[in-house]
Amino acid sequence: MRRKQVFGKVFAAGVSALALSISSMGVWQPAVQAEETEAVSEAAEDAQSGAFVPAAPIGTEVGAGIRDFKFTTYDGRELSLYETLQEKKMVLINCWASWCGPCQAEFPFMEEAYEKYKDDVEVFAMSCEEEDSDEVLADYVAEMGMTFPVGRDEAKIYNDYSTGYIPLSIVVDRYGVVCLAEVSSQSSSAAFERLFDVFCAEEYPESVILDGFPPAVPDEEPVDPAKLAEVLGGEGLTYVNPEDEYNWPFVIEEDHVASTNQEENSTASSLDVKLTAAEGDVFALDYKESTEMGFDFLRIYVNGEQVKFSSGERDWTTWGYQFAEAGDYTVTLSYEKDEASSEGEDTVWLKNLRLLTGEDATALMESLPVYPMAEETMLSISSENAREVVINDPASWITGAFGEYRAYIVSGETAEFTAALAEGLDAESAVFNNSFDGVAKVLSDCVEDDHYVYTVNGLNSYATTGSGYTQVALIPSADTADETILLFAGEADLNTFLIRNSREDTGVISTTWKYADGSAPETVNVITEVEALAEGEALYQLVFVDENGNPVEGAIANVCDDSSCSPMTSDANGMISFAKPAFAYHIQVIKVPEGYEYDTTQESYLDEKGGVTTFTLGTK
Repeated sequence: MRRKQVFGKVFAAGVSALALSISSMGVWQPAVQAEETEAVSEAAEDAQSGAFVPAAPIGTEVGAGIRDFKFTTYDGRELSLYETLQEKKMVLINCWASWCGPCQAEFPFMEEAYEKYKDDVEVFAMSCEEEDSDEVLADYVAEMGMTFPVGRDEAKIYNDYSTGYIPLSIVVDRYGVVCLAEVSSQSSSAAFERLFDVFCAEEYPESVILDGFPPAVPDEEPVDPAKLAEVLGGEGLTYVNPEDEYNWPFVIEEDHVASTNQEENSTASSLDVKLTAAEGDVFALDYKESTEMGFDFLRIYVNGEQVKFSSGERDWTTWGYQFAEAGDYTVTLSYEKDEASSEGEDTVWLKNLRLLTGEDATALMESLPVYPMAEETMLSISSENAREVVINDPASWITGAFGEYRAYIVSGETAEFTAALAEGLDAESAVFNNSFDGVAKVLSDCVEDDHYVYTVNGLNSYATTGSGYTQVALIPSADTADETILLFAGEADLNTFLIRNSREDTGVISTTWKYADGSAPETVNVITEVEALAEGEALYQLVFVDENGNPVEGAIANVCDDSSCSPMTSDANGMISFAKPAFAYHIQVIKVPEGYEYDTTQESYLDEKGGVTTFTLGTK
């Protein structure tokens, strides 16, 4: 399954530093960091606090018992997990945050299912964002219409089961055993109802361990293989419906067959074709598709190895696969949907399956389009109005959100790109995409000479769209890492983007940047929107330069309030940036790099409203 990075959006709540990443499951990475807890070592003692004892030894993995904990809701109710399990058949612990879009998306479906199952099911909706106060949660609950218990994860349950992303759903069954810990955003109430049905069954003699939410059960019966053969044809081809209770069959429509898993997320509609081929023979078919570009795919496998994947809008098209050696083969034709969203008719259609030999095989392969191929896949920006920047990201929050990337500041409203595709990849399936308008194009529609071209006709900015960056991605295949470029409409957007999202607990802005040619930014980190700061905060920036105005890295200054001091070090841009409650901070330079001099007895105070203060160092 792919990561839906292209549609990622950065949200900020108060002073949270968010490293965000949306996946094929539609999930975001929270600012909360996993902390060491003494939960497991104290578990045995906790279990003695009441009559309820888990049926499995207490641990922090799926299949183990869970420790007891207290959960206080935003409106002051106190709940105990073990006491709740004495009354309910299961508890769904949902770890989330108010800024998390996928969390918000699934709550209406969770609520709808909860209303049907609340006699047997309890939900603990536990925010793992420290800035989600009771007041924030109260407003959120009122807006979303949530009736299940909502509060903060003060027991740090998220830390016990976290993989670094939310929403995280943890299922605890009636025996106190963790049966599921799934990072995903569900897109229907039926998904929760299927989950609840498993654990609320009257006959539930032992814990059932799941590796994900139960998929939808097909409501179509498989078609008789003999009838499939009559419609699809193909001498020497044998049709087989996969023996999988969760497989959605293909059904007959006039002279073709169609997938049946429309709008059923996390499902597959598959058909196997068995054949015996000689070396050079070609398996061919005609297909049509109307699917979510880049995320829901027609996939074709030969003996389990994927040889073709395709998505988007495509009218009847011929495709062929040539066998390199003689043998018995199983060709699997499968329409596979990810965990969220549908587009178009959400269907693939197949017809005219055949096994070609000799001249017929050669003729078909020669008739198929030939696209430019290269030694390696590459995405490059070709706009003259683009300047590459290098971001110093010591906490790796940007790579955590976007993977490997390059970044540019672009003047103007458009950006042009060229791309190359490595041998073995499919230009009819590889996709360009961008986060400005979401327009996706397959590379086969973007051929120009010996490469591929793509234009983004607009850039995000905080002033226009509310987003500080535009992400452009080349998605070569479902199993190959994306080529990603981040675009910023100007220095101010890049500065604000970093300030909003690289805040440390101390308030220090840990991420800085410079141009790839080595030149420093023309502006200091200027914050452009008040909501990037928490109420009562101000942004302070200390700039260290030499007599010629060049930045000085490595100067150390003590930043003090009435109760404590924090030593901070200037970065490669000669800058110390921090956001703290408004205060006239006392500053004393305590050390300068070798080769520089400064009177360290001097003291200064910052304007409590924030701003830039410059320190000029002498050179020896």
